[in-house]
Amino acid sequence: MMGSMGGMGGPPMMGSMGGMGGPPPMMGGGAPPPMMGAIPSHMGPMTGFGPSILPKPELRHAPQHQKPENAEMDEDQKNVTAMPIRLPDGETLASGSKKFILYGALEDEANEDMLDQQEKLGRRRRVNCVPALNALFLPWVLFLVVFSLSSFKLHYVLPAVVTIFNTVVTLAVFAYAYMAFTNVTDRPEKAFYPTYLSIAFLTAVTFGWLIGDLNFWFNMQPCYNIEHLATYNNVNPSTSTLRSGQVVPTRGKRYQDAGKVYFDHDSIIDVDKSMSFKMGDLYCVAPIVNPNCKKNCGYDFWAVGTNCCAEDVSDFRCGQYNNPSAKAGLRLMHDELRPNFRLAVLEAEGVHKIVSTHPVFFYWVHDPVKEMAHVKHQGFRLFVVLMIVSFFGYGAAAFFCLNWARQAFKPAR
Repeated sequence: MMGSMGGMGGPPMMGSMGGMGGPPPMMGGGAPPPMMGAIPSHMGPMTGFGPSILPKPELRHAPQHQKPENAEMDEDQKNVTAMPIRLPDGETLASGSKKFILYGALEDEANEDMLDQQEKLGRRRRVNCVPALNALFLPWVLFLVVFSLSSFKLHYVLPAVVTIFNTVVTLAVFAYAYMAFTNVTDRPEKAFYPTYLSIAFLTAVTFGWLIGDLNFWFNMQPCYNIEHLATYNNVNPSTSTLRSGQVVPTRGKRYQDAGKVYFDHDSIIDVDKSMSFKMGDLYCVAPIVNPNCKKNCGYDFWAVGTNCCAEDVSDFRCGQYNNPSAKAGLRLMHDELRPNFRLAVLEAEGVHKIVSTHPVFFYWVHDPVKEMAHVKHQGFRLFVVLMIVSFFGYGAAAFFCLNWARQAFKPAR
């Protein structure tokens, strides 16, 4: 019997249990016999009793809201720390409370602190941003609008419309100022801003209207008038020939609508017959004549100027008197000066024994069109200069006044 127990003879048992017998000897020193089957990878690691029958463990993470660090804490366990906010001027505003645990009444105190800090921060933002820009640009734009309407072409074409517009704006500004000064319900820090704007608006309307009117009457209006008057060419200032061929003295009443006059090439200023009239300033006149005229000559065209001649002698240095190419006249359009020049002509008539029936006054120039452009340029240049000066002026006023208000109405810490 093979493999019998009890020490009975026979060949040893193969693969006996209990350590009985070893593996069969290798035959011929070769490799061991192959295993009877490969172990699948899904069966787990080897154990002392063969492949494990348990699967590999799978790692799973808890959801985000269930993690300990994301769990909601009770109010009495929260630690509220200070988070300071640094303002542009260097002041630090605390955001929160330094108390570790807030019980009962301390919560109300913390809420009041937070509301107070929000009000302070909001007030500072309003002063530093939109109101500061309004304090600069609103008065500046109002000044430019009133000045431009009062100075330029619209005032000449539609004077009544410009006057009504400026009047309405002025009344509106006065009404705004009245409400700003009489409103006593607001706190001082809130009443400061309307008060400043009302003063700035009053200065803008007043100076814009005043300076604009001066610029219009002294620079722009004379040019606009000359543009609407007639232009005469090749005018003989001493004699004129009628259709019948008769030669008569040139009379000024024939040229009452003249704005620009180009005289003939022989015309000159007769300095020897010049005269002056003193009324604070010195009003100088000299006749424009044709030297070829010997008798029956007219003296109704006069070159004029102020403070450019002598009081006691015949001396005339006005306009382009020393330019031999100057043969034109630009009409005097300042009505307030005309009576004084007329008195100077009366003196010349008495001294030099001449007659001027209808005197017409001109500035002696070479190119009337260029001179008009120069006068207009002065008016526009004044507008540009005032635009720049008023911008920096209102900017400086807004900076200093708002800075003063911020220091004066600074809330207590």
